Order: sequence, then C-alpha cells, then structure tokens
Amino acid sequence: MGIALLVNMFLFALLPIFVKSELSKSDLEAIIPVHLVQIRPQKPAPHEEEEKLPERKPPEKVIPAVTFQRNIPKKQEIEMETPRLSFEINPKLTGGMAVAAPAVFQPKDFYDQGDVDEMPLAVFKMKPFYPYRARRLNITGKVNVKFLVDEKGCVSNVRVLRSTPPGIFDESVLKALPSWRFSPGKVRGHAVSTWVVTTIEFKMESA
Repeated sequence: MGIALLVNMFLFALLPIFVKSELSKSDLEAIIPVHLVQIRPQKPAPHEEEEKLPERKPPEKVIPAVTFQRNIPKKQEIEMETPRLSFEINPKLTGGMAVAAPAVFQPKDFYDQGDVDEMPLAVFKMKPFYPYRARRLNITGKVNVKFLVDEKGCVSNVRVLRSTPPGIFDESVLKALPSWRFSPGKVRGHAVSTWVVTTIEFKMESA
C-alpha cells in the first residue's frame, strides 16, 4: 500500500510536464500559413468624357432678295353723266301706299256639294230598318234624300226627293239619317254647313 501510494504521487507530479509538452506540440501543428499580398495603388481613372468643344456652325448663306416690278396699267376712269331726276311731292298724299287688308273669310249659311273644297264624309252610319212588309214580300227599293250637314258634322233637315217603290222605305230612312255623323265640308280650310244628296238602297240579303 505504501509503494502504490508513492507511485501515484510520482505520476501526479509528472502529469503537468506531459500536458505542457502535448500542448506545445499541437500548437505548432495548428499554425496556419499566411500569404502576404502587396496591393499597388490604383491609377486615377481617366475622364470618361472630355468636355466637348461647341461645334462651330458654318455661316448662313444670305440669298439676296430679288424683286420683280410689274407695270400695272392704271384703270381708266370713265366719267358718266347721271341724269338729274326731279321728284315732285304731291301734297294730297299724306299717307303711304294703300295696302289691301287681308280678306276675312265670311262663310255663307249653306253650301251645295259643288261649292265646297272638301265634301262631307260619313264617319258613322246606322242601317235603316228594313220594313217587315217589304221583307215578307221580297221587295227592294231606293230612296233619294237630301239633308244638311252642319259645321259639327250633325245631320238635320232630312227630305225625301224620290223613292222607289214610293212610300215603303221613306219612314225608315227619315228615322235613321239623323243619327248619322259626318266630317263637315270645308271651304278654305273652314268647316261649313253643306247640303248633301245621296241614295240609300234596300236589298234583301241572301241567307
């Protein structure tokens, strides 16, 4: 036991020497070589663009102005003698020229069909009643009538001029015509009362 203790103490005493030698050897092996590079100073760069001198423009050529003279003949002045006019004013004429007043349309009370510019036109017609006796006996006929269409297109003054056969269809026509309506006759664009003459026929309708 005593010998072992001495050996251990001896080893502990030698341990720092071994550690120092190992560190110095590893430090030498870990040296990194360094290369020295000599940097030369750069020359100053030349000016990229030299100042350009202004270009001299060639002198402009002056073209002499050329003038043309043309002898224009003067207009001949023609002297004309104007006649002297004398106007005598008539003292009796106090106003200007007489101007005719526009004609005022004055319609007559009644116009015939040939006197109007536009004839009355029927806008509504009610069929006259076909008499029972004429229907039963298969009788046909005609009635010539005259009536007045006023400015509003209404019918009045209905008169039978002629009927064939007489007396069969007259009453039916006299009852139907007052309900008819017309566009009135016109003279110079104005509605006027107009006498109208027409014929109303009665025919049997086939079944």
